[in-house]
Amino acid sequence: MKRAFGLALLSASLLSGLASCSKDTVEADPYERWAERNEAYLDSVIRVSENPPVGETWRKHLNYKIKSENLTGDIVTKRDYVYVKVLQEGKADGITPLSTDTVYTAYKGYLMNGTLFDSSYTGDFDPKFTEATFSTQASAVVTGWTTALLYMKEGERVEVFIPHTLGYGTNAYSSIPGYSVMRFDLYLDKVIHPQGPEK
Repeated sequence: MKRAFGLALLSASLLSGLASCSKDTVEADPYERWAERNEAYLDSVIRVSENPPVGETWRKHLNYKIKSENLTGDIVTKRDYVYVKVLQEGKADGITPLSTDTVYTAYKGYLMNGTLFDSSYTGDFDPKFTEATFSTQASAVVTGWTTALLYMKEGERVEVFIPHTLGYGTNAYSSIPGYSVMRFDLYLDKVIHPQGPEK
């Protein structure tokens, strides 16, 4: 009986010690040096896009605003592009949206550290069952998203990397910290042209 009581005291003491240790443990800040880490992450994405692994197709697209405004004399940097890995080619006869078109998409958005911050569907993407329920005007989203969309065709699925300058910038937005490179798994299902009086 004494031995059992002694063991119980020892167990309680150990549990108490472990509990106090866990209280004293300082958790690392997952967003420490966030701007610097995102810059390094973007550099690694650019390196892969410039020399893609065998079997992968990568593209880069200049900020559509720079192209459409035909600006001259500006210094274009790596932050003025979105970097796109093609996961599934679009339909041969698929429509590419204009900035004024409505698009139906399915997407998931991630931070550099893999944190999912937004999604239009649950589970894994399945072209047969995943519904493209998110509809918006192509130009009504962040500049990086619009830039990627304007080069996609219906039926195309890409992984797009958006520098913070083409996303939410240096300030936090919702659960997205400032300086975040955003990674989207983006599927373009359907494009609808506006119905004008000429129709």
